[in-house]
Order: sequence, then structure tokens, then C-alpha cells
Amino acid sequence: MKRLPMPISFAQFRVTLYAPLVSTALLVTGCATLPPPTAELSAAQQAVMRAEAVDADQYAPEALQQAQTALQQAQAAFTRGKNDDARGAAVEASASGDMARVRSEAARVRAEYQQRFDEVATLQARLHQEVAQTGGVPLDIAVAGASDEQKLQALDADPRLNPFAQFERLQARQAVAALATVKRRDLNAALTLAQRRVEVAGLAARVEATRREIERLERERSELLVEASRRDADKARAETEKLRLQAQLDAEEAARQQAQAEQAQQQEEVRAARAREEALARKEAELVSGAKLPPMQATDQGNVFTFSGAAFASGKAQLTKAAAASVKALGLYVNALPGRTAQVVGHTDSQGDAAANQNLSEQRAQQVRAGLVAAGLKRDRVTARGAGSAEPVADNTTAAGRAKNRRVEVVVQNNL
Repeated sequence: MKRLPMPISFAQFRVTLYAPLVSTALLVTGCATLPPPTAELSAAQQAVMRAEAVDADQYAPEALQQAQTALQQAQAAFTRGKNDDARGAAVEASASGDMARVRSEAARVRAEYQQRFDEVATLQARLHQEVAQTGGVPLDIAVAGASDEQKLQALDADPRLNPFAQFERLQARQAVAALATVKRRDLNAALTLAQRRVEVAGLAARVEATRREIERLERERSELLVEASRRDADKARAETEKLRLQAQLDAEEAARQQAQAEQAQQQEEVRAARAREEALARKEAELVSGAKLPPMQATDQGNVFTFSGAAFASGKAQLTKAAAASVKALGLYVNALPGRTAQVVGHTDSQGDAAANQNLSEQRAQQVRAGLVAAGLKRDRVTARGAGSAEPVADNTTAAGRAKNRRVEVVVQNNL
């Protein structure tokens, strides 16, 4: 179970913080009147607890175990009154605890750095930006040097690491400087302490440099999130506008289709009403005249009633009795349809003189017009013209074709 940090005053914290520095200096000078190692023990305890607080048991178990063991030895020696042994073990525990802490922090910041870098890369790809390639996590910066002193000099000279871990580098310089005056019997322990303090300083500097890079990535991530949010909002607005326009188009199309349907329905109703009107007018006209209307064909121009050549005496414009009755019926029919007008067009076949054919077609057309007017149709509602043989509907080279071409057509126009 992890120890919980003990509350200490600010003054005690200052003593705890700088105790390892003072202890190192006192140890190597060989001072015979050293005070009890209470400050060193407190510093060791704080170092171990700080390591435990950052999960050193998971990320740096070996260094943490060394620190805990050294702390136990220091406490045991202090209990037995062996202050020098207690002080030495406490200094070792502090160094090992710091080592466990920075190793654990290194593992944690490496994972955090990778997570932030991946998040930034994902956002850059999402925004179709060039994805930045990592230049390597600052934790991987190498500190060159054959000796501990050279490593410290390289650490101080590296602009990427120089601003960081000032206290840890001070501890390392104290430990390296102490090697010049340490007693021979204490040299191995001093070398180990110096090596450990230099390693702590280098790793602590790289951890802080990585944290600074994580902060930069966090700022970049925040900026990218803002840009992504803005683009999402723009996209949402564009989609909303697209849907609005589509809804408007759909509504307009629906209205147009409805209008067309209503218009078609109205036209159908008009046609039905007209058909009923025409049927009643036909029935009444045939009853009054006692004759049938001539054959009729519906066209875009109106209903076309055709009197064949048999309606006239051969080569003449005079209507036969039956044809005259049929003309009367047609006149009554058109007159019963308000707003309708009629156009009479006479036609002949191509046999004989063209001028004579033209004259005959005009006479026959006028004869039919006169019959329509006599039936009650006003003169301004009916016109007549002769087309001669210019508008055939069949082949003039056959008798059957010529018979079809000899005709008078009455076009009852739909002027509504």
C-alpha cells in the first residue's frame, strides 16, 4: 500500500528540498561534527512518496525498490544512532527516488505526447491539411559525453534542454564536484550517486521539454478543433440551405403538379361540358332539320365536317336536296354553340382546268356558307374560300382518291 505524503510547512519543504545538496557537500568534506540526518531522512521520504505518487511501481519498479530499501536502511541506522550510515543511505534513497520519479514521468509523458500527436494528425487529416511528421519526442534527445561532467556540459549546451530541470542539474553538478574531494573509501558510492544524479538531470530536462511540446500540441489541437467546428458548422449550414432549397423546389414542383392536375381537371371538365353541349346541339339540330349532320372529325383546329362530292350535282355548285338539309342541320348546330365560328373550304380533284376547278371550289364553298346563314348562323360567324385542287387528301391518280378530294369542309373552330 502506498504511503500518503505527510503535510509539511513551507520552511520544512525548503529544508527537505535542499537537504540532499547540503548532505552531499558535508559528506565529501569529511566534517566531523555533522548534525543528525533528520533533514536527509525527510528528503528521502519525500522523494520516495513523490515517486510512488506518479506510479513508479508500474513504470520504474526497480529504481523505486532501491529507493524504498535505502530509506528503510537509513531509518534503521538512524534508530541505532549510526548517523553517518543513516545519512549516506538517505542520500542514496533520495537519488533513487528521484530516479524512479523521472523514469515514471518519462513513461507517462511519452504516452501523453503520442496521444496528443495522434489527435493532431487525425484532425489534420480530417481537415485535409498536410499531416505533420514527428521529428521525434524530446525524450529521445541524446545527451552525448563520455563522463558525467561531459554529459552535464552537453546538457547545458543543448538549447532544447538547457532551460529545464535547473534544480536537478544543480544536484548533479554538486554530486560531480564532490568527486574531487571524496575519500577513497567513499569513491564508489560517490561515483554511483553522481552518475545517478546526472541521469536524473538529463531525463528530467527531457521530460520538461516533452511537456512543453505537449502544451504546443494541445494548443494546436485546440486550434484545429475550432477550425473543425467552424467547418462542421459551415457544412451544417450549407446542408440546411440545400435542404431548404430542395424543400422549396419540392413545394414548387408539388404546387406546379397540383396546378397542372387542377388545370387538366378543369380542361377535362370543359371538354366534358363542351361534349355535352355539342351532343345536345347536334340532337336538337337533327330533330329540327330532320337531317343528319355530315361526317365529323376532331382536329386541333376544331371539328371538321365534310360534304363529299356527291353533295353537289356533277360539275356544279348546286347542293342536292339531302345535302341542303344536312347543311341546314349544321347551321342550326353551329348557331346553338355560342362563340363558335365556321370556316367553309371548297376542294376539287386535279382533273380538268385548274382555273375552272378553283372557281368551282369557291362556288361550292359559297353555296354551303349561304345554307349555313339561311339556317340562322350570322354572316360574321362564317367565312368561305375555295382551295381548288391545291389541298388534296388522297391520290388524284385513282378514281377513289379523286372522289375523296372532291369535298367541302366546314371547320367549326373552338374559339373559347
